[in-house]
Amino acid sequence: MTAYEQLVAEGYLVAAAGSGTTVASVRTSPPAGEADSSKGFFTDLLPGEPDPSSFPRQAWGVALRKVLHTSPDGLFRYGDRRGLAELRVALAGYLARSRSVVVDPSRVVIFGGFASALSVLATTFHRLGIDRVAVEDPGLPPLRKVITAGGPAIVPIRVDEHGLRVDDLAAARVVLCTPAHQYPMGVVLSATRRVALIDWARDNDGWIIEDDYDGEFRYDRRPVGAMQGLDPERVIYGGTASKSLAPGVGLAWLVLPPRLLEPVLDTLRQRRDTVSSIEQAALADFIATGRLDRHLRSQRQHYRRRRDSLVQLLENHAPWLEVAGVSAGLHATALLHDRDEQAIIERAAARSVALFGIANHSIGAPTRQGLVIGYSRSAAHAFPQALETLAGILNLR
Repeated sequence: MTAYEQLVAEGYLVAAAGSGTTVASVRTSPPAGEADSSKGFFTDLLPGEPDPSSFPRQAWGVALRKVLHTSPDGLFRYGDRRGLAELRVALAGYLARSRSVVVDPSRVVIFGGFASALSVLATTFHRLGIDRVAVEDPGLPPLRKVITAGGPAIVPIRVDEHGLRVDDLAAARVVLCTPAHQYPMGVVLSATRRVALIDWARDNDGWIIEDDYDGEFRYDRRPVGAMQGLDPERVIYGGTASKSLAPGVGLAWLVLPPRLLEPVLDTLRQRRDTVSSIEQAALADFIATGRLDRHLRSQRQHYRRRRDSLVQLLENHAPWLEVAGVSAGLHATALLHDRDEQAIIERAAARSVALFGIANHSIGAPTRQGLVIGYSRSAAHAFPQALETLAGILNLR
């Protein structure tokens, strides 16, 4: 029974009530832009999620039990639209010391994931008469769909070795960007570009949505500070627990400029979205007791070892790849110069390996070819085999 449960959990088998257990089907290739498309694949090298087996179950359980045993009855009623006060206070302190965010708890709003937060922002901007939002190209496709569902159209902005091309922003008043670690190319927005982006926002009455999706994971030095600290009046800071803990926690947050707080809350009142107050209270305790810091220190070491193993493998078996973006985050970008990206992805799919390319993330025809290799999602015991399989795929011309 334990063996069967493990095989089901890892995707090798599919169990359905009344239908028995069957071998999982294998797709021919991962669908473009779907971060959870590894279902049906035996080896998962997609980006976007931490290793679920590394979730701190015991420590999180301690926090949950404490919340359930000590919280007043009011915790189980509908609460403040901005989120639980204890969590907003805890996040304000944590973001100030770890990400250099200028924050007051009154301007922190809690959501049930970053996509939910972005949806509220897109709807709010559309209600304010802003009909276009600029996004990085390449970038994360599901977030583009969230924006357009809220009303605004998408304006693609090129990315180069210095990050977002600020000179392309003339056609928009809002931009969504990943300055600390651009997804998927992995570059850091340069200091010159950061200043230029802030100047653009000030000159055009514009807004910057800073998606700090994996800001805690930096391996070569202290994490790059959030851009929000340069201008808290123009930058909307967005963070999430989906990388630091797990997507299943279902929590994200925005730090809003004062002018946007009431419009965002008004959108929330119309949508009547709710976020679990119990999970919020558990995360507040997790931060206040230092458990989050301890977990992140352990995870940085864990993922750094994985990153080093991946980089070493690419150097040994595919020296023709140009590896980029490995100083931070949970994925590496391997640029191709004389190989076909789609051919490698199809070869990987034929061996039941889920792998993305730059084309999966591009709006138009990509200017570069490359692989976006996630090294965090596989369980610890499966990661060495994942690397061995990847080496076999890359060794074939």
